Amino acid sequence: MNTRMKKATITLATLAVSLACATVSAQDLGGLGGKLGGMLGGNGGSLSSGSMGNVAGLLQYCVKNNYLGGDTGASGLAGKLLGKTEGGTSNSDYQSGLSGILKGNNGKTTNLSDVGGGDPDLKSKLTTKACDIVLKQGKKFLGH
Repeated sequence: MNTRMKKATITLATLAVSLACATVSAQDLGGLGGKLGGMLGGNGGSLSSGSMGNVAGLLQYCVKNNYLGGDTGASGLAGKLLGKTEGGTSNSDYQSGLSGILKGNNGKTTNLSDVGGGDPDLKSKLTTKACDIVLKQGKKFLGH
């Protein structure tokens, strides 16, 4: 196994552990771990953001970086979530989300910018899955 493959494997293992350890908030993102588990060859857990502000920021991150395809309504949803977030754009969870950092209820974080172990195709697949799940969580927060 070459050095790049080893680094990618270590990064993927770290991501899988992070996903398995992420706490489930009142609105479960349900299944990212399972979906990624198939890609990673293992069993994953659930992934969830700890706050509406973080989800709003993550949605903006996903839209800006083209991880959500088509007309998902993610920008409008992010705006509605932000409107319900204390501190608005100054909220630290929102700011973290804008940087691609998913913050769980337990304080653990997963940085979507760092996934994929240097493999751009893998990073795109993993981040797209995460963004799809964050979009679903945002909709659940607003009762859609």
